[in-house]
Amino acid sequence: MTALLARIQDWFGRPLNRFIERLRLRLAQPDALLQVTLLGLIAGLLAALLVVAFRLALEGLQVYGLGLPGAERYESLPAEWRLLLPILGALVLGLAFHLLPFGMRNVGVGHVIIRFHRFGADMPWQNAVVQFVAGVWGLLIGLTGGREGPGIHLGAFSGSLLGHSLGLPNNSVRTLSGCGVAAAISAAFNTPLAGVIFALEVVIKQYTLASFLPVILASSMGALLATTVFGPETLFTIEIHHQMSFWEVPTLLALGLTIGAMAAGYIQIVEGTIARSWNWPVWARFTAAGVATGIIGFWVPEILGIGHDTTDLVAAAELTLGALLIIAVAKWLLASVTVGLGLPIGTIAPVLMIGAVVGGTLGSLLYRLDQIPLNDVAFYTVLGMGAMMGATLQAPLAALAAVLELTSDTGAILPAMITIVVSGLVSRMVFGKSGLYDAILRANDQQMPGPSLWFNGDNIGVSSIIERRVAEVSCPCNLARFEQALEEKPAWLVIRDENRQAMGVIRYAPARAAFDQIFNQALFDAQTRAEQAAREADAEAQAGQASAEGQQGTADEAAHTPASTAEGGTETPDTAETDSAETGTGIDMEALANQVREEVRFDPAEISGFYQAADVEVGYTLTQAQRVMREEDVGVLVARRMLGSPQARTLGVMTAAMLEQAIVER
Repeated sequence: MTALLARIQDWFGRPLNRFIERLRLRLAQPDALLQVTLLGLIAGLLAALLVVAFRLALEGLQVYGLGLPGAERYESLPAEWRLLLPILGALVLGLAFHLLPFGMRNVGVGHVIIRFHRFGADMPWQNAVVQFVAGVWGLLIGLTGGREGPGIHLGAFSGSLLGHSLGLPNNSVRTLSGCGVAAAISAAFNTPLAGVIFALEVVIKQYTLASFLPVILASSMGALLATTVFGPETLFTIEIHHQMSFWEVPTLLALGLTIGAMAAGYIQIVEGTIARSWNWPVWARFTAAGVATGIIGFWVPEILGIGHDTTDLVAAAELTLGALLIIAVAKWLLASVTVGLGLPIGTIAPVLMIGAVVGGTLGSLLYRLDQIPLNDVAFYTVLGMGAMMGATLQAPLAALAAVLELTSDTGAILPAMITIVVSGLVSRMVFGKSGLYDAILRANDQQMPGPSLWFNGDNIGVSSIIERRVAEVSCPCNLARFEQALEEKPAWLVIRDENRQAMGVIRYAPARAAFDQIFNQALFDAQTRAEQAAREADAEAQAGQASAEGQQGTADEAAHTPASTAEGGTETPDTAETDSAETGTGIDMEALANQVREEVRFDPAEISGFYQAADVEVGYTLTQAQRVMREEDVGVLVARRMLGSPQARTLGVMTAAMLEQAIVER
């Protein structure tokens, strides 16, 4: 029997292994579109199954466990339950996380982004299990959050599990994880287009044909499965049919300005909370979030849980202006603090509710002033949702797609574009805030490397980051030209060959030190040679003088021998003092130094601290510059106008570190 099973396994196993091996080799290529699209469909199905299971578990526990009349109906709970449930539940969740190994505590969208870009989209299954259980528990006890955060993690895990189970290359695993993210968003909100754009705009951060088509198909699968289980309705029961008029533009601008400021404040509170609670134990952070939720939920029960039912009430104008303002401020503060304290729940749903309440407040005000009909309150509610999502996440296309799919009204596109663009610009350009997830990662000192959607390598020019304090010399060169290049203390000294091509660069400090060493040694050697030559000349002169005096002395001796003898001998000059005087006054040190500067030539490429470099056109983008670095195998580029004269001057220097830092920070 064992032999028969082994034979059957051999019959089916070998062809399967060969097929998988061919699949791996094919998927390593950038044009394996059909194969990765089919696998993306499977990843989307797995992700949708997990998201549906998550939602069924949560809603089942809310209805049958807590006894709510419907999902998210926390307003029906007694006041003491609204106070104690978040506090005690958060304490239990915090203690459970405290007992977990540190690596297993990392969950949510931030974890997905880090694993996606730093670890080849390798999502550990332990973290996915923790995310599922903790996400259900956190939302069950009424914490302010959403299902989409756990859904994104579970969706990314689905694609990663499929890719790594088949042993696929990392480029395919990353695409499959992106497919899982799109399917998760689509299944959570029944918005397939928004799921596609969110995955590409926030997680993958790249638009390519190889990733676009698989993500679309996976997102469609997520929406299909969600509608099969929960029905074809979107998450929010909001229907609008609005025709925009010109007089509404100032109102839309005001809404965009207000929500942009609130989005920036939201991110600021998140960053401040992370900074202040950095060293707190995990149980203390979670309990603090539970206490804040319980206290606020005791008085304002609408802020508990995801808040989709409250959003429907806002769109129907069933809340007073005072209640809307209280809910907006309470949700804004509580949601930002909860995110900053690191609770394992979603962050998009609270953002949508805040935007809905702000937009609904404006709509209700205009309705009570008889400026708009009742149905248009829902229109402003949806605009607020899109603007808050776009400004907070810095994902304008995903927000616009969400507005379109939630309303099924093409008339909402233009006003939504106005509010989303204005709010995004205010948050980013006026208040200097990046997207929520980037801000969280940066605040936790986990800012990922790689391009962002706002400033990637294709839209940053080389000229914007180069170091312009440069000088240049030819190789080889004399000390005079080298010293002249160092006079203005440039940050970089560019070395060029006889054909004006960049050879390399040297920083100012090692170039200055090398010049001083070479010049001092050359001057010392020249002075030594000059002094030696002077001494030899003096010796020859003295020898000649002595010979002449000797001949004269012989004649004098013959004529005056008695007198000379009587005087006690001949007079001998002090040669040491003569040599010293001639040495001190016979050499012009300034002239000698100038002569050394002009005559001594050396190769700057031999200086310690010399980096090989290549020329790059100053008009290139950073992506093109990276390509030049790879092709030339250098880590430094010298920017100049290469399209014109080859004698064009050097404009600046850029290193690989400067290039990568520019992409990350911008």
